[in-house]
Amino acid sequence: MKTHEVREPAVLITAAERMQIEENGITALNSVIPINCLSKRELQVAHKIMEGRSNKVIASELFISERTVKFHCANIYKKLNISSRSALIAGCFRTIYQGAASL
Repeated sequence: MKTHEVREPAVLITAAERMQIEENGITALNSVIPINCLSKRELQVAHKIMEGRSNKVIASELFISERTVKFHCANIYKKLNISSRSALIAGCFRTIYQGAASL
């Protein structure tokens, strides 16, 4: 039996947006959370999450197990005081577009 994996060809977050997040942190609802509190590997996993990758794809791309990805996700959520990958993506979205929203 063959299985087919669907991969998203386009990157959902650009290099410039990624740099902006790294410089400014993540804008939470009432504060800014510095993303530099994450380890190098946690930062890699966070970037893959922000690009819309699944845990399975992240594991494949970083050559780690899916369970290790879940472990890193839990650490990321704990350090950034968030509860889900949706909250991570929403915080990054607010960081990138906070200037546009204030217009």
